[in-house]
Amino acid sequence: MRLIKKTALALFVSLLFLRPINAFANEAVNQRETGRRRALLIGCDHFISQQDTWPAAENNLRLLSDVFFSDARPYALVRSLSGTIATVEAFEDAVMSAFQSSAENDTSLLYISTHGVFEAGDGSAGLLLSDGQTESLLDAAALQRILDQVPGKKVVILDACNSGAIIGKGLSGGAAGRCLTGPDYKVLCSAGGSEASWYYQSPDAAAEGASYFTAALAFGFGADGGHAADRNDDGWITLSETYAYLMDQYAASTPQVYPELDGDEVLFAYDPDAPFQICKAVTDITFDDTLLTAGDTEVSFSFTVQRQIKLYYQIVYHRDGAWQFSQAQLISDNEQDDGSILPGRKMRVLSLNTKDSDYGYAMIQLITLEAGVPVYQGARLLCVRPAAGEVHLEAETGSAFIPALGEEMPILIQHDVPCGLTVNILNEENRVVRRLAYEMPSRPQQLSPAASSFYWNGKTADGEYAPPGIYTVQVKTTINGTLYACQSAPFSLEEAE
Repeated sequence: MRLIKKTALALFVSLLFLRPINAFANEAVNQRETGRRRALLIGCDHFISQQDTWPAAENNLRLLSDVFFSDARPYALVRSLSGTIATVEAFEDAVMSAFQSSAENDTSLLYISTHGVFEAGDGSAGLLLSDGQTESLLDAAALQRILDQVPGKKVVILDACNSGAIIGKGLSGGAAGRCLTGPDYKVLCSAGGSEASWYYQSPDAAAEGASYFTAALAFGFGADGGHAADRNDDGWITLSETYAYLMDQYAASTPQVYPELDGDEVLFAYDPDAPFQICKAVTDITFDDTLLTAGDTEVSFSFTVQRQIKLYYQIVYHRDGAWQFSQAQLISDNEQDDGSILPGRKMRVLSLNTKDSDYGYAMIQLITLEAGVPVYQGARLLCVRPAAGEVHLEAETGSAFIPALGEEMPILIQHDVPCGLTVNILNEENRVVRRLAYEMPSRPQQLSPAASSFYWNGKTADGEYAPPGIYTVQVKTTINGTLYACQSAPFSLEEAE
């Protein structure tokens, strides 16, 4: 399912105009990109078995269609279907119609915004298709079967609760089967298999509302947000750059990606030398540290204000297994006498409402008030580890995998308190062949028992496949200056036959 927080803090997603398709001045676009591109965007807002989400999915489609129309690589097709797909047959017809002319060197992009379903008992996962009158479940196997009929590369973006379960990620009990894997698939999900995916919906402005995930994605890609996901400013926003950007900027749940640590697929392209106008009011949000310790919870951060605006900070705490939006703190930034804040680079310090014994997770959201309408600008997830005590660590993996077939090794790291994790892959000589994380703050992934999930694609730090053999996972963390460590049971990396 998809969770909606009804509040006056609505996410404004309507763009002011539709930019024309641009031509890349750099000739490298013709050398790097071959084939044609097509995009199909599907959204469902009205349901029978779940809460309606209107107009969240509809606005999500508007956000992304505007973005894809502005891609420097012309799309042969960008088609949006909002509230019209309610059966698996209708979904298959829509996919076949949109991608019927696809060839082996083409790219077909599918985006779906709807409720997600995951049954922990049997590990089955799927997406709801509904028009409010008819409702059907598109399970992972059916999604795979339909997309397998489309030649060429498939880029799949899923904005739904539990969407990571489709690719078997973000789960504590395992999935019935991983779908959408292999060399033809590039996949991005808004949440792990055990997580909700949060949206905003305003009770007094029905035309407002969208998801945190898609809003972050659209602003990370487009000129409105300054192409913020392009970390090296080369005009190519890759899958790996997008995932890293979302892990930093998107706080409400944990995005999942396939393939892991190896996403050179370009999701969006623009001319880095062409001028553009940033429409987003607040950009370049940077936190000094997101791994904190209980009792020392002053949070320092900075950001750039593009125009004079009223700005608020909303602090949401994660307690009892969920984000407590109804108990959030709302703080106004009264830089000017009229309660506004002037353009320019700003530095701020906020204090979390915790004690020495408190630890857990918090989220700081930046929200502006524009023409009387609250507008979501961005967020950060904060991990607050205990000031003292011990942490129990345990690392679990599968027994074997074949990276050459697109398989990844799932790694589940149990930790009974929030902490910063260092995760290394060791060979038989106990030498590090790949570092997956260094003091990475853990996230509330809703796993039971409490844990964090990682995945190894079988490649070393230099990007080459590690040789077949036996490997282990080493995990380290520090609490109050004391180092804790554990090591998994051995697993094997095998060659394809």
